[in-house]
Amino acid sequence: MSPEAAVSLRDVTRTYRSPGGSVEALHAVTASIESGTIGALVGPSGSGKSTLLRILGGMDAADAGDVTVEGVDVRRLGGASLRRFRRETVAFLAQRAASNLVPHLTVREQLGADGVELAARVGLRPRLDAVASALSGGEQARAALAVGLSRGTPVVLLDEPTAELDDAAAALVIGELQHAAADGRTIVVATHDPGLVELADARLELTQHARAAAPGQRRRAPSGDPVVVVDALTKRYGGTAVVDRASLDVREGELAVLLGRSGSGKSTLLMVAGGWLAPDEGAVALPGPRWHETAYVAQRFGLLPELSVEENVGLPLRLREERADGRVEELLEQLGLAALAGRLPGETSIGQQQRTALARALVDRPVALLADEPSSHQDAGSAELVWHALDAACAAGTACLVATHDEAAAIHADRVFRIDDGRVS
Repeated sequence: MSPEAAVSLRDVTRTYRSPGGSVEALHAVTASIESGTIGALVGPSGSGKSTLLRILGGMDAADAGDVTVEGVDVRRLGGASLRRFRRETVAFLAQRAASNLVPHLTVREQLGADGVELAARVGLRPRLDAVASALSGGEQARAALAVGLSRGTPVVLLDEPTAELDDAAAALVIGELQHAAADGRTIVVATHDPGLVELADARLELTQHARAAAPGQRRRAPSGDPVVVVDALTKRYGGTAVVDRASLDVREGELAVLLGRSGSGKSTLLMVAGGWLAPDEGAVALPGPRWHETAYVAQRFGLLPELSVEENVGLPLRLREERADGRVEELLEQLGLAALAGRLPGETSIGQQQRTALARALVDRPVALLADEPSSHQDAGSAELVWHALDAACAAGTACLVATHDEAAAIHADRVFRIDDGRVS
């Protein structure tokens, strides 16, 4: 280990045990990250990146091995000393941006002394006086970064900080992380973002058993009348149109992608279309509100924590008293979740939870599917599984509307709609 290492790991192991069995999240991990550098934890979804970050932050405990952060033996901490370590030594930003913020406080109220200018640098100056719950997912991610960095701790731990950001917003975040490292702070980030991995001074590869990608489906050309229709839709917040007279339609068997940067209004459009928000103007036509009519995949997955992965996926069928006919097992296999069938959602990674939510949405063969950023928390291989599953659903006749900031998603689409400042083109 380097004598200048801010973070040192030696033979760190972590196993989770539950009624569903034992899962080894980390096995004999050894690494070091020097002070004033950026260290990247990379690997497929479920490889233990989030677990390792939580161990470094004192949120979880290793079963074996040595964990040292800024000269502190983290495994020996407890009570007041552990609380002091979390307060003064490390700032931990979880993968779900909203969980890093107090929902009823404004961004300004949650920032430290130097945080306002930092928030402005990541494009949040117009949103400083908005409560956290009113921000888009991408805005929450940038606000969480500003809150975390403004604490001034020598070590900052971040779980997928750019997952929900378009390229421009991600560049602002990456620039702030570089600035913090240049000031002598140590940044440890779990990420799938190749740009963030490329600039890291140190990389720790965490592995998982490889899986083969599912073959693509040959889809018929979309035809017939539109199944999803959004007509001159407007949604305002505080007098500002977040969605502004937006119109689009999706036909049976069509995979349509709604592309837009963070804060462009795409999630709001999907929530209004799905019936979660009331429009101020315009109209939406969908097949119906039930799972087999219109299924919805939100950025917050809504999995039931007391049900296993398999039980969550099969829930729409049980509610309708519909025979599964192997559909649950087929989707679990298709989305790389078969080995996790008996685990609870909390015993899986965020990426695996996201794929579980998609499988649940698809299991009752819906007429229409609305999916908000369904691949945002996936490594490249897992993202391919997501797109193959959507492709297969369209091949079976489902009309799919996918909102995303990822420009690469356009290659999967039959049609691409773009949204900017709430206007669709």
